[in-house]
Amino acid sequence: MDILKALSEERAYSMTELQGIVSAWVLTGAFEGNGNSSVSTVDGHVDEADYTKQSVYSLLYSMFRSVGTVKSELGIPFQFEFNTWGYAWPEAWGPAPTRADEPQRFGKNAYTGLLHFDAIQKLVAERDGHVHLVEMGCGTGAGANHICTHVLPKCTYEAVDMQQAGVDTCRAQFAPRHRGRLVATRADATNLPIGDEVADIVLVNETHVTDQGEVMTEEDRKFFRSARRILKPGGFLSWGNAIPDMAWQPCFDFMESIGIEVLEVVDVTAEAVQARDEDAARIEVYIEQALDKFYGFRVPVFGTRKREEAAVAMKNLCRDPGTRLYDDMVTHADTYKVVLAQKKA
Repeated sequence: MDILKALSEERAYSMTELQGIVSAWVLTGAFEGNGNSSVSTVDGHVDEADYTKQSVYSLLYSMFRSVGTVKSELGIPFQFEFNTWGYAWPEAWGPAPTRADEPQRFGKNAYTGLLHFDAIQKLVAERDGHVHLVEMGCGTGAGANHICTHVLPKCTYEAVDMQQAGVDTCRAQFAPRHRGRLVATRADATNLPIGDEVADIVLVNETHVTDQGEVMTEEDRKFFRSARRILKPGGFLSWGNAIPDMAWQPCFDFMESIGIEVLEVVDVTAEAVQARDEDAARIEVYIEQALDKFYGFRVPVFGTRKREEAAVAMKNLCRDPGTRLYDDMVTHADTYKVVLAQKKA
């Protein structure tokens, strides 16, 4: 089984199903020669042609949910919910909103940072906190829960993701806490089942679009058109991500062409690299605890080899030090920026 391509975004896989999927993947090692895997064991890189984001994220979100609570490198229990690289809180933004021992502080920083802009703070104050947010690509909904709890406790929030496993997590773990203020919707962000001009703020946090380089894809264009359609006139789009540096300007140009004005751009690449350095120990112990739960990796020879591939691929997705995606941020081939834009009235 090719777990990088074969899984469906419409499924939330149980632990029993994941055990079978991983075991089947391990057994494919018997038919691979040395060096023929799609995952580089040097830096975790996987070519674009060798995976689909639907399969990868279906696997990850199902695994995060099934693995459950683990302990950080400091022994603090947590469930891996923030599938975000995040960044260390910039000093220019004032006191950090998270504790230094919080296992998922960098993901929480990333969500809080989307709302740090003065223009958004002014809107929230004018509305006494009663604003409506839509997040395009919410993952597990952990960021939505964080905002509804700690950042905008009077807001309403629709969290949208194409992955059933992520939406199921949000519906089961987070939405019930907010008594109708937070809802989770499974949908493709390029074709949202949401009415026109309903959102005061659209959030985009490390969503897997606009990352193909200097040429925008049709998916990228549909994504921004969806954001524009659901925003109220004068509403804000707040977007944070680490993508190829050459990709930013084509996105900005297209946004301007459809009536979304870029107001502020903050480069937090240095803080994102700092976060990955500080988070390395937590990522290491999480991966070890997660992979220990899968019987397939105990198969002699092939299990060991596939476990190594799985570990380095997961580290690369986390932009862990020593991986391709980490190095791309260090060299600024990829830059992490937080962008505030506004739909023209």
